[in-house]
Amino acid sequence: MRVLHTADWHIGKKLGRIDRSSEFEAAIDEITAIAKDQKVDLTIVAGDLLDRSLPSLDSIGLVVDALIRLADASGRVVAMPGNHDSPQLFEVLARLLEPRGVMLVPRIARPESGGLLTVPSRDGTHAASVGVFPFLHEAQVVDFMAESEEWFKGYAQRIRLISAALCDAFDPKCVGFLVGHYFVDGAEVGGGERQIHLGQQYAATAQAIPPGASYVALGHIHRPQEIQGAAVRARYSGSILQLDFSERTHNKEVVIVEALPGRPAQVKSIQLSAGRRLLRVEDELEGLRARADEFKDAYLDVRVKTSGPVLGLADEVRSFLPNAVAVQAVYERSMDPLRVVTDTEQTIAEMYSEFHRSTRGHSVEAPPELIDVLKALEEEVLHEAS
Repeated sequence: MRVLHTADWHIGKKLGRIDRSSEFEAAIDEITAIAKDQKVDLTIVAGDLLDRSLPSLDSIGLVVDALIRLADASGRVVAMPGNHDSPQLFEVLARLLEPRGVMLVPRIARPESGGLLTVPSRDGTHAASVGVFPFLHEAQVVDFMAESEEWFKGYAQRIRLISAALCDAFDPKCVGFLVGHYFVDGAEVGGGERQIHLGQQYAATAQAIPPGASYVALGHIHRPQEIQGAAVRARYSGSILQLDFSERTHNKEVVIVEALPGRPAQVKSIQLSAGRRLLRVEDELEGLRARADEFKDAYLDVRVKTSGPVLGLADEVRSFLPNAVAVQAVYERSMDPLRVVTDTEQTIAEMYSEFHRSTRGHSVEAPPELIDVLKALEEEVLHEAS
């Protein structure tokens, strides 16, 4: 079995006010071409196909079209919701897309009730047992584990038990794949992930990945990487575009996996080239003006060295750097005893999440809908910032 592993499309996500639909379409074109060129038997999409649980119709249409095209290119597609996706939407789409070779698993389920899929290879000589593990909310109780007293021993234990239940049900004559959308403690985060779904309350350990699979296809973390310390090959494929400036150093990729029953998987990465670069640049105003041609094909986070606040700075910068998403002056600031010192890389949404936990109890998270609104507002403010 030859499998293409991708995840974290986040279709519909904007950069400030910039609509990136054409870039997402280009990335899907590239992934589809890779699936054809590599002659894969199956494409796995490990969650977060959409950026919001209430996406636009255009975003839904782009995802549906992408899944159908990938199924045509690779025979079958297996996909599931991540923490950004709506399980209810996936339930509706599952019935519509199944005849096109797209197998959606909207919710965590027992192996015999839809949690385990059997997918034949194109030539019919082999088959894959695919255990599908959609995102598990920290407070969620999964029915097929509810009878176990082990349930209450923490999130990592729940990840281990559910993963083991899926892998134990693999057909020994098939190649076993586990697909999951969760954070493994120790993985290097990209910065663009939803912070309220990271941290110890949402962390599994490498030991939670059972040894029964030939390969574990993971989603949720945007930086592509192998899981260290796992009993089998396990990997985050990462996001398909540089989604925000915290991902500006990432090289994006898909993963090609080749495996036979009872043999270790062979894994390779194929780099993606779609999408504009994201760059953070810092210089004096005239230095930036002189270097404008260097940055014409990139979206920019611009830091302008000044002696103090400059009225109309953002408009001035965008007059020669039209792709400047964020512009801010950088200068020596006097100490203000009333100013709260924060991590400059921390977003307002992240700071509010910490404030909410500190005032409501550390186990009480801010409503995801409120966090989404704060993120959208901050992106608009950054776009207009001077």
